[in-house]
Amino acid sequence: MLLLPLLLACETAPEGEHALSFDGAPDCASIDLDEAPPSSFTVDVWVRGDPDAFDALRPIVMWGDVFTLQQTADSQVLFTVGAEQVGASYGFSVLDGVLHHLSAAYDGGTGTVRLFVDGAFVASASETAFVGEEPDDRIQVGCAKAATEGFYGVIDELRISSVPRQEDDFELPNGPYKKDADTWMLFHLDEGTGEAAASAAGSFEMRITDAEWVEFSVAGGE
Repeated sequence: MLLLPLLLACETAPEGEHALSFDGAPDCASIDLDEAPPSSFTVDVWVRGDPDAFDALRPIVMWGDVFTLQQTADSQVLFTVGAEQVGASYGFSVLDGVLHHLSAAYDGGTGTVRLFVDGAFVASASETAFVGEEPDDRIQVGCAKAATEGFYGVIDELRISSVPRQEDDFELPNGPYKKDADTWMLFHLDEGTGEAAASAAGSFEMRITDAEWVEFSVAGGE
């Protein structure tokens, strides 16, 4: 009678690096929060969009009244900050089946928004945004709040930092991020199984709905 519990106790997560694969709504991942956002921040993430996805809003990472990072229906990568959605966009589609690195930074001291694609500084805006002290209580990954639109493709290595890390072109990382003093949250997404992922920085947890685990490495794809 103890055989089944014993077998379950011996199960381990798959070896190697992984990522989350999204197939549109209702696939989603969310991070519950009970604290205010940093006054300045950078959002970094690797994505590989599905080239067979039809044109529509494709949310990548969104935190209501703080920031949105998304692919728009008119083939723009868009980063906005605050309730007023002060932001910058770049004519580019990540829905091309190729692995891309997106980085979006906000400097709360200067009110500057900067957007980077594959390490290249591609767009900016300078207009102070109001980031409220009581924003939405969750960050959503691969989905919008109403869950009517979703991302198609793979998302990996989500990092949010408490500083604007980049100001100009930078060299892409060739592997998973390493936690440092400015890392606010960091999801390697290497669990490979289950309905939750843990942050390597802070006490954050990502809850996963319908999105699937896939073997994946930012250094070499699948």
